[in-house]
Amino acid sequence: MSAPCPDPMELLEWLDGESTLHRSRWLEGHLSGCASCRRELNAQKQLVARLSAPPPPVDERDVQALMARLKDKPLRHPVAWWAPGWRARLATACLAVTGVLCGYAVQEFSPLRTQFAARGGQFVAPLQRYVGVDLLSAGSPPVLLRPGAVLSPSTPLFARFRNLGETPAFLLLFARDAAGELHWLYPAYLTPGEDPRSVELSPSVRDTPMPEAVLLDQPALGPLQVFALVTSEPLRVLDVEALEKSPNLEPLLRARWPEAALTHWTLMLEKAP
Repeated sequence: MSAPCPDPMELLEWLDGESTLHRSRWLEGHLSGCASCRRELNAQKQLVARLSAPPPPVDERDVQALMARLKDKPLRHPVAWWAPGWRARLATACLAVTGVLCGYAVQEFSPLRTQFAARGGQFVAPLQRYVGVDLLSAGSPPVLLRPGAVLSPSTPLFARFRNLGETPAFLLLFARDAAGELHWLYPAYLTPGEDPRSVELSPSVRDTPMPEAVLLDQPALGPLQVFALVTSEPLRVLDVEALEKSPNLEPLLRARWPEAALTHWTLMLEKAP
């Protein structure tokens, strides 16, 4: 009986040079005699090529329509309370961002578009390879935020994601300001006593924006640590709130969820001149 065909994800790993030498030789032999897997491999190559291509230009009329919708949406004022471990200030879902965001142009590449070039590099956990989250400021046009970006505390933020896997992933996205207070972006953490679960990220080969932009509630000026924690199973907000209070949150998150994909941005909040 012939061996079963490899999983498509294994072909993608092989393309990126992550297979063992023994397994690579087996895959090469299998591909030489399996037309179905050769078609799948060609499809994977085309997918990687699409991920590496720059985004199409955006129609300025779409940007103007989006910004008009953002301005017309009234803000909802969050409530602050003491959560386990820290006082958590809410990040309020305040600006509707739908439809047109799928076509915006950001003249940068998302992390997912470069992870396929990690041939022979440091080991990357599977979720980190197939799921990526970007953080952006809502403006005209939206701006992809990199570590070290300087923002006003009144800058609305939103995220986009791409999930190249075959099953959903789950996102907790939150920030800690210079005073040590937590601000939740996704999911919304609006009512004391509730414990919302992480947001589902459905499989998608396109950059998919979250449906809302978020305005942080009076964050302290200075460094703003933003964390995107992606897991294969849903977590709860209080899972993070219950962690030990520490000036360095990243090691705690990695130790608690070693298989998760964790992205960390350090931004700077300053008053607008």
